[in-house]
Amino acid sequence: MYFYYFLLKRYRNNYQQAKCIVSYIAALLPLVVAAGIIRHYSSIVFHGLLFLLGWCTWTFIEYILHRFWMHNKGSNSAIAQTHHHHHTHPAEIIVTNRQRLLTIIVFALLVAVAGRLNNYFTGFVGLFFGLAGYFMMHQFLHLRISQKIFKKLVRYHIYHHCKYPNTCYGVSVPWWDDVFRTVPATPKLTERIVEFYFNGNQRDSQVSLLKAATVNESQGTKTKNCNRDCSTCRASL
Repeated sequence: MYFYYFLLKRYRNNYQQAKCIVSYIAALLPLVVAAGIIRHYSSIVFHGLLFLLGWCTWTFIEYILHRFWMHNKGSNSAIAQTHHHHHTHPAEIIVTNRQRLLTIIVFALLVAVAGRLNNYFTGFVGLFFGLAGYFMMHQFLHLRISQKIFKKLVRYHIYHHCKYPNTCYGVSVPWWDDVFRTVPATPKLTERIVEFYFNGNQRDSQVSLLKAATVNESQGTKTKNCNRDCSTCRASL
């Protein structure tokens, strides 16, 4: 019985992944054709559109990898295991500052190459820009100051990390979760969960912008302990 359940679950995941990919390709192709037409009229608009499409493509790839590969419970792959460790230790980011600097240097070189080629290579530059931005954004979302700039994105990321792990897979942008409806229906957060997420970093002097999405912890039933992955935290749930 478990074997058939496993097959059914795997089929559903593959179907959902294929559905997302087909939907994105169907929306992408007309824009690529439009870029080819615009090229004959405006080089600046042509390269700008390609760069934007490349960046959007990365944000979509990021969503697919996070949702279907990093959270594949039936997989023992390195990407799934590494991501599980990040969930239990949210302040530990694998990508180092040296690697982030390297991506910036590579991006600058790709921009120079795209300028010389003056063709569709600009789309790849936009995709790589998305990758570099992901490395920066992921670290930034674990800093308290991010609440002041990316309110919705931080809120989604906390949902995913501490209370609703099967939702909110976007890191660079929140809109793929909105499009594919992977956002919790009636989300709630507690101050304890927010504190765990930021892992005891220095508290901002200003009131958190997440306050509107946070319920008063004192109104719920507190537990004596809250483990590192928040699985036993039941305050105001």
